[in-house]
Amino acid sequence: MDWLLKIPRFPESDEKLLAQFAGLQAGGLVANACCAAARMGLKSAWYGCVGDDQLSEMLMAAFHSFGVEVKYVNVIRNSTSDFTVILLQPGGQRTILIAPVLPHPPPLDRDVKKALATTRLAYTVPFEQGWFTEFSSAVHAGGGKTAIDLEGCVSQYQSDVWHVLRHVDLVFSSLDGLQVIAGDEPLDSAAQKVLECGPEMIVMSEGERGARLYAPGVRLFAHAYDVPVADTTGAGDCFHAAFIYCLLQNENLAYCLQFACAAAALAIQHVGAREGLPTADQVRLFMSTHNPKGEVK
Repeated sequence: MDWLLKIPRFPESDEKLLAQFAGLQAGGLVANACCAAARMGLKSAWYGCVGDDQLSEMLMAAFHSFGVEVKYVNVIRNSTSDFTVILLQPGGQRTILIAPVLPHPPPLDRDVKKALATTRLAYTVPFEQGWFTEFSSAVHAGGGKTAIDLEGCVSQYQSDVWHVLRHVDLVFSSLDGLQVIAGDEPLDSAAQKVLECGPEMIVMSEGERGARLYAPGVRLFAHAYDVPVADTTGAGDCFHAAFIYCLLQNENLAYCLQFACAAAALAIQHVGAREGLPTADQVRLFMSTHNPKGEVK
């Protein structure tokens, strides 16, 4: 769950700063992307751990409202669900404080593995290598593909990332996420280093600037759209889901990248990670009536 607080500026050390409560909303990197994918029209299911508290009831209700399947969810008794505190500053910038409570990663039992073997694409974060090998083996056994958000949990599982990359088909990242594992190498060099591990492509969001895509022999850049920003929380999750949606529709990569930028542009005009998640038709309409800051190169 995301606890949203509006603040006039980022607090200084040892300071009391008055904040305005802006809402309590369901969140989570993978969960947001799953809801965004369902909103686009994909058949989606989420698996993970929740507590048996009131927050989990709200989380499940939010999934149901997007039509996301949750029959595999693992309820941990006598536990509090994971939550974050999101500090929203004027202009839409935000700082996220993550408070993990439950076991990570979630266990992969027989029913979950069976479900993974039926998916076209399974999206997660880079957990420890033993879990990820088991996860990717289940997905690939059924002919599906794996995708990760490289930023998610990368600091906690940094020593496992290079192993994980050998089992991933699609990598999402920010520039910061890429530099965490590749160091201060130039962007092109860092991307090439990741691709050499085996992923088919890297899709990298650059926020208000746009997004890049790297694949063997392919380099693309898509400009962002100039829109009023209410809140950037969840924009990356929406971007990832939109790209996945287009990819599964067999659209060309340049269009996938621009479509994802347009979806994120719609999302950031609303407060909260899911309030502004668009349908695929809404994204297409937006693209037909708005020009990005430049063209796909």
